[in-house]
Formats: sequence, C-alpha cells, structure tokens
Amino acid sequence: FNGKLLAGVGRMLRLYDIGRRKLLRKCENRHIPNLIADIKTVRQRIYVSDVQESVVCVKFKKRENQLIIFADDTNPRWITNSCVLDYDTVAMADKFGNVAVMRLPQSVTDDVDEDPTGNKALWDRG
Repeated sequence: FNGKLLAGVGRMLRLYDIGRRKLLRKCENRHIPNLIADIKTVRQRIYVSDVQESVVCVKFKKRENQLIIFADDTNPRWITNSCVLDYDTVAMADKFGNVAVMRLPQSVTDDVDEDPTGNKALWDRG
C-alpha cells in the first residue's frame, strides 16, 4: 500500500514501513470489530473484511498518519473473500455460500475531517 506494508494483526489494522533492519510500525487502527480476514485497497481507500461483521471502509490520511473508519456494512456477514469492483463497490462471499455486493451511497465521502470514533479528540484534550 503506497510502498508500505498494510497488515491485519488480529483486530488491528497496521501500517508498517521498512527500516534498515526491521519493519517500523507507522500507524494502526484498533477499532475493527473482529479478526481481520481480508484487506483490499483502491488508491487511499482500504476495504477491510472481518470474520463476523462484514466490510469496513477505512481512509488513510497521509498528512496526519491516521487510519480512519468512515463507513461500514450494517448486515453482519462471515466474510471469506472479497473483491473490489470499482472505487465505491465491493463484492463479498461468506462462509454460507452467499454472495453480496456492497456499494457506498453517493452521499458518503471519504474526505473525513476528524476521526468519527473520537480518539483524536480524547488525545488532544489530554
């Protein structure tokens, strides 16, 4: 992902950069509901599939070095695999043999100003 390693470590989505002797953790998001099963990327948008809660849409803000969740699926699915069809559409398959297509509405934008989870606000307040 942009010359870095994007990895799902349990419930955490982490972004690593390569150092001289080891990988350096640049940022992480700990708000994925369950274990990460699949990660797909399109430009700066990241689609993360977890084991029980379907797909979460994440935006990487390079200037602030943050991974911010801006949308998720409302129907829980046990995702086994996913495929990005276009910038706003993801097809997914679950362990029961169902295939679903999720498309973000036109009103949803990934240009979020602040983290909707409020973590940055808590950090700034001290």
